[in-house]
Amino acid sequence: VIIPALRASAAKLVVLVTGVGLLVAALGTAHAASPSDTGTFSKPFSEPTIKGKETNKKCIEYKDDHGDGEETHLECKPAAGSVSVLSNGKVLYWNALEGTENIKNGIGAEFGNVSVNDQSRVLDLQNRTWSQPSPNDGGAASKGYETEPLFPGGNNEKRNDGALFCADLSQLPDGRIFAVGGTAYYNDPGADGGPTMVELEGLRSSRIFDPRTERWTQADDMKFGRWYPTLVTLADGDVFVASGVQKLLKPLYPSHPEDSGTNIKQTETYDVRADKWRYNGTSADRSLPLYPRLHLLPNGHVYYNAAGQAYNPSGQSYDEALWNMAASYDPKNKRWSDLGISGLGTATPGFRGSTFSIMLPLEADRGGRYTSAEFLTAGGVLGTTPGSYIPVPFSSITSVDTSDDNALATRATGSLNHSRWYSTGILLPTGEVVAFSGADRDEVIAPGSGFPVTQAELFDPKSETWRPIASANQARTYHNSATLLPDGRVLVGGHAPIPTLYGAHSTMPGGFSPNEGRDPTFEIFSPPYLFRGDRPEIRKAPKSISYGDKMKVVVDGDAGAIESVVLVRNPSLTHLVDGDQRNVELEILARHGRSLTVAAPPDGNVAPPGPYMLFVNRNTGKGLVPSESQQVFVR
Repeated sequence: VIIPALRASAAKLVVLVTGVGLLVAALGTAHAASPSDTGTFSKPFSEPTIKGKETNKKCIEYKDDHGDGEETHLECKPAAGSVSVLSNGKVLYWNALEGTENIKNGIGAEFGNVSVNDQSRVLDLQNRTWSQPSPNDGGAASKGYETEPLFPGGNNEKRNDGALFCADLSQLPDGRIFAVGGTAYYNDPGADGGPTMVELEGLRSSRIFDPRTERWTQADDMKFGRWYPTLVTLADGDVFVASGVQKLLKPLYPSHPEDSGTNIKQTETYDVRADKWRYNGTSADRSLPLYPRLHLLPNGHVYYNAAGQAYNPSGQSYDEALWNMAASYDPKNKRWSDLGISGLGTATPGFRGSTFSIMLPLEADRGGRYTSAEFLTAGGVLGTTPGSYIPVPFSSITSVDTSDDNALATRATGSLNHSRWYSTGILLPTGEVVAFSGADRDEVIAPGSGFPVTQAELFDPKSETWRPIASANQARTYHNSATLLPDGRVLVGGHAPIPTLYGAHSTMPGGFSPNEGRDPTFEIFSPPYLFRGDRPEIRKAPKSISYGDKMKVVVDGDAGAIESVVLVRNPSLTHLVDGDQRNVELEILARHGRSLTVAAPPDGNVAPPGPYMLFVNRNTGKGLVPSESQQVFVR
């Protein structure tokens, strides 16, 4: 019997009965049988209440006049569009596109009336309980128009003028969460009574969430409003911010030229101790995409990996060609340096949109120095606006040699098994990477027109290849999220799509992405390494470490079986971006019995001050197995 090649689009089994026996052909991964190969996803779960009432529904109706002539509206459970693992082990998250379920006809004309500030939540996974921070929406408020509306008479809605949506977030050195920027909506009635148009502008607001009190407070305002900015913590604990827009629509504004036709070029740095933002000066200005993929190099420079969000409705920039050039910013002299076209020699040179950028583990050389960084990028769309509607499967690693003036080089790796738009990549403590969620088409260009990708993929850093693993239960495309948990599992959530084709929420028949509003559920992914054998256990380790010190880590067995000791920065992710994401492999100086002597990071360039999860990895015949982590602060 000759069986033609079948498209691997579903993990089903076809049983062919022949005269000589049974032939089983798998229409998916050949590794689907064993959790030690594929990992597993838990059943979905979500917050059990809305407005204090228990319900299995994700939305309930309530009456409230939003000023649009409709009294009945939907109140919904928030989806995890942005997520952060707190130093106490709990998870902070907040919503995305709050209120789109109430759109009747089109988002462009109606969202300013029905949107509200996004809700935040704290999830205690150990007890599976939820709490609401105070104030629930972060407490920011727009100061009125920070730039003039397109047309006179714009209606600035007070209940949606300080949304957390499209802010970026990071961990401050003491473990508090820093959320910067965000969204204010208003309606323009149009010239001479023309059609109403929803417009948004980026906020100057900075908010701080304290895990101990679960309260939001307001920090110093930035000099520039920013929607879709990126934050990076610097070596001294101060925070660098770049890009974003003050207005999504960019006509010519004579009184606000920085809003005209491009994204915010000005960069700022937040002085943590003084609670003050300072503009970095014209030499630090640079045109960057929205949510640029930025990372801190081990020499203290901020690296731009020639990636970001490619397409944003009416938010294009006239100088997008500049985004093809990788670059680094030196905080000391406040200047950018061009490093070259990223990806030269591969199938994907230049800018890549709607993709993750993962800094692979930082490893010390024989002299104990950290002088090289590598960045994995896979999937996404090619080119700047409008990018390509169809994503690519191509994967590559770009290396930056800080000992050689940040010399840039890129090599291709094995491709993804699924072309993926808007997939979230998560670096595991073993150095493996998992790609979650996303779609097979760009669902910002045409919302709801893609097919979801539910099967995760695992990147092997040794072979530099991807293989398909377990599939999630829920389809999660736009505004999906994933984050590494302290116990080594991954919390997967999110999905807040733009209403179908910019109209109202409606899932198109035929297997297209679900578009009935946001998905408030989570799933927990257990990676394959949890099924490889007994896990090591950290019995004793310091709760804080200082640069250049040595520290002792005691494990439950023979220290000689421990392959590596790693510090993983507590995650804070939104829109595929975590500017502080890093995994630092610490140098093991000695092993004795159950004790390891380990070198702490040499400085804040390698590990900026803040909260980290300390893991140890044990070697097995099937690969590395990590411990559960211990929370450590690097001071």
